Amino acid sequence: MDTIPGFVETLPPPPPPRPSHKGLWIGLAIGAVVLCLCCILVIGVYTFRQDIPFISNFFPSPTPSGLFYTNPAARISLYYPPTWQYDESGDASSVYDIFFASSTDNLNNSDFIPQTGAILNIMIGSLTTSDLPFTIDASSLGSLVEFLSLDFFSGTSQSQNIHTFTLSGYPAASGVFTGTVDTGNPSTVYLIAVLRETGIIIFLGVCPESEWAQHQPTFDSILDSVTLVTP
Repeated sequence: MDTIPGFVETLPPPPPPRPSHKGLWIGLAIGAVVLCLCCILVIGVYTFRQDIPFISNFFPSPTPSGLFYTNPAARISLYYPPTWQYDESGDASSVYDIFFASSTDNLNNSDFIPQTGAILNIMIGSLTTSDLPFTIDASSLGSLVEFLSLDFFSGTSQSQNIHTFTLSGYPAASGVFTGTVDTGNPSTVYLIAVLRETGIIIFLGVCPESEWAQHQPTFDSILDSVTLVTP
């Protein structure tokens, strides 16, 4: 076919080049690798180098609530409520007697029976396995708790809540008892025995029966914070 004179055939322009996503995917891959390396570095530093003050400031360890108490000679430490007070007596040649109380009046209460509030007495060195008329091991601590409840409080009822567990890695047992004091008001007695080598550590918590639900979490919180060391 002949071309019309004066007419020039024009072709449409080529389509624009399609953008390549190769660079984008490479960038994302590099970013993911860098992020993983940073996470590994952070976890490694946190796990192995918390002794560095600069790092510790960024990753502070959780602080237990309460005030810290320690008795290196008795080889015991724990945390107690900031509103409570304590008193201690004894030495390595005798019995360590440690009292924690919810008020000054209870701390100075010679009867050890609070009319309100709570008291926790810790006795270390007062009892060994050789002092008992029966053999004591991890499996018989529940029977020991029953035995001690009658020794400490002659008016206590038999507990139906004997539990065995470990406290700071040592065999332990606890029982909850009800006792009637001279005033006729019933008290709840929380008795825990811990077997540390041949010695028996006794935790004795007391509060009015009507306040047991209020003070039990505090008793348990103190017990959960206890650290014991083998003599």
